Amino acid sequence: MAKSATPKRSSAVRRNKPATPARGAKKVADAAKSATGASLDIPKPNKLVRVVAKKTAKTVVRKTAEMGAGAVRRAADRAAEASRNAYEAGTSKLVPIQLSIDVAVPIHVAWEEWRSWGFLPEGVRRIEDVERDGDALLGHTAGPRSVDWEAEIKDEREDESFAWRSLAGTDVAGLATFHRLSDRLTRIELDLDVVPTNPSQALAMALHLAHRHAEADLRRFKAHVEFINPDVYESNGHRNGNGHSNGQGGEKSSARKRPASKQ
Repeated sequence: MAKSATPKRSSAVRRNKPATPARGAKKVADAAKSATGASLDIPKPNKLVRVVAKKTAKTVVRKTAEMGAGAVRRAADRAAEASRNAYEAGTSKLVPIQLSIDVAVPIHVAWEEWRSWGFLPEGVRRIEDVERDGDALLGHTAGPRSVDWEAEIKDEREDESFAWRSLAGTDVAGLATFHRLSDRLTRIELDLDVVPTNPSQALAMALHLAHRHAEADLRRFKAHVEFINPDVYESNGHRNGNGHSNGQGGEKSSARKRPASKQ
């Protein structure tokens, strides 16, 4: 039988083999025991040390979490401040809404119908079911998210102007002026100073959507007053003897009126 090519290790080589760490530690312990007569025990941390270490670890974790939360709060505050500054800068550049429309009715009819119409255009919102209580106006905003609305009448001059300032529901100052162009033609000029109360209203102002909403409301009023039969307010004016209506606006005829000729 052929002999193996690997040389055999002698017993001396096997004896000189490096000891593993475990064996080395055991030998050290055996040597210490043989020299001192007592075993060498590695001390273990007592309960107090373990508690202190645990509390220290919790404190470090808590401090780290607090620092992280503080950094997040500071970043959120900076973002909110930047958003507020941008919002204020955007709203400061908004210009008042200024519109005008000609209605084919006498000026006193336009005036009385405006006062008794029950609606007020405010651009970003339209006010419905307006009722008057002295110098106060009460109503609510149109739309699915309707809120109560309140305003005070700042100035009122018969056949000339009507000014109001909202107190709740919106932040708008409005002025409607009436100008006689002829016996049956009146120009209404509307000025609205709107302060947006939320970013969506600011966007509507910036995109001129509020301007178009107010213009549409004026056209609704034009259709409303021009639908009145001229014979109604003319007969009322003759009965009153002063060319004015009875203060409640012209009565509406059930039939469509004849178009009034513009002079």
